[in-house]
Amino acid sequence: MIVVPFTLPSASVFWGGRRMYEDRAPDSVWLPKRRLRALKPVWEARHGGRADSEALGTWHCNGLVVRAAFDRLRAFDTGTGEQRWAWEVPGRDVLSAMADEVVDGVALLAHWPDTSDGRKDATVTALDVTSGKELWSARQNLEKLWPGASGLRPGTVALSGERAMVATGAGVVALDMRTGRSAWTVPHGRTDEAQIRAAGDRLVLVTRRAGTTTVRSVDAADGTVRWKKPMPVDGPVARVRIVAADPLLLAVEGEGRRGPNCVLRLDADGNAVAEISSADDTSIAPYASWVLADGRRRVTWAGDTLIAFVRLPGYDHLARLVGFSLSTGRHLWTWDDGRGIDALACHRGHVVALRHYEDEQEGQHVAWRCQAHVLDPADGHEVARRRLKVTRDEPYTMHLYGNRMLWVSKEGRPGTPPVKAFDWR
Repeated sequence: MIVVPFTLPSASVFWGGRRMYEDRAPDSVWLPKRRLRALKPVWEARHGGRADSEALGTWHCNGLVVRAAFDRLRAFDTGTGEQRWAWEVPGRDVLSAMADEVVDGVALLAHWPDTSDGRKDATVTALDVTSGKELWSARQNLEKLWPGASGLRPGTVALSGERAMVATGAGVVALDMRTGRSAWTVPHGRTDEAQIRAAGDRLVLVTRRAGTTTVRSVDAADGTVRWKKPMPVDGPVARVRIVAADPLLLAVEGEGRRGPNCVLRLDADGNAVAEISSADDTSIAPYASWVLADGRRRVTWAGDTLIAFVRLPGYDHLARLVGFSLSTGRHLWTWDDGRGIDALACHRGHVVALRHYEDEQEGQHVAWRCQAHVLDPADGHEVARRRLKVTRDEPYTMHLYGNRMLWVSKEGRPGTPPVKAFDWR
């Protein structure tokens, strides 16, 4: 990642009793004239004219930001907020899976029937993100991998290189990304759960059966299994989530009171490099579904620093971030500003935490507030802060690029913009 050098004289200032290290802030996230003024949206996308549903996923690619609900996807121009295209989920199906990334302008998703009626088939669809046109669709038998609940099932579809990959009940099926033609299959046998994630030429496959978890590294081009190893933890595993394929990070939730609860960092050969489980005698929460609306951001990293949440006893929200060395697992820093974090992202080597909250006095509503805190991942110091002019709509997630923040709204009520944009400068 390239960090833009800051050109103002080296100095530190205090904000609300906290020291701000302005000299470390890149020019793209901090200018003195913006210290006190709340930033207004530069544009707000129009509501769709009907009751939009809660956001389930999002992509940012090729000058577009895509917001996905259970029944449709809408793409907006990042420069103007104008809708470029909309794609309706076919028939009475519902959106159930999305690839984490767009690759070469191609996006991958899956949709199931709203009620199964005994059906096990799902439809996997590839879209051209620029136009919203469907490139191809293929039926896949997901068997036991039926989601069983509303929302997206993580780790079902993935893209890498020229391959579109799907985790089915019997194995991983790879298709040509642009044509949908079959490329290879890697069987994984009987399993209770299978998840995949890809990066570069590596596909990571994690399967779980009766408390035993197995990790495989697969060549995304030809399906060759490079290695297959049991999960290197002590104790039964209830759930695993693939945080990233490169670096290879796994969020583990143990079964029972003695089960492991941690983030594992594995090397290229599947050996454990670091096991991260707690900071300041407080356990981390990398797997809890209630941490963030955007489940992909519950654990993130910047450079050699892993950023995660830790629990605060007596609170129903998470406000404390911790940083760990990915190389050693050592606890580096803790940051807490007292309010819950609604969205988390990394931008140009920095960590951005978004807080959206209601300001009350004597139990009466005063205003809705929002602050974006920019942290140095090396030591957790807050190097910049922005105030955003907001309403009650909560963020699902945010995308940052150049000088712009794209706010994807969690809900889709009439009068609430599905996406809006703020400029850092």
